[in-house]
Amino acid sequence: MDRVMAVIALLMLGAFLLVVPLFVPHIDLMIAIIGCAVLATYDMWRHLAVKRS
Repeated sequence: MDRVMAVIALLMLGAFLLVVPLFVPHIDLMIAIIGCAVLATYDMWRHLAVKRS
């Protein structure tokens, strides 16, 4: 159940972060959004990998 909620939360964050580059297409904002998404994905992956073992 934790994995399902984590994936749903990550998808919701992705949908929220996708709005900014769609309406304000500046390269510096896109880099910040990509960085945020990568960090959130890495954090979720590490958190779930530690829980599993």
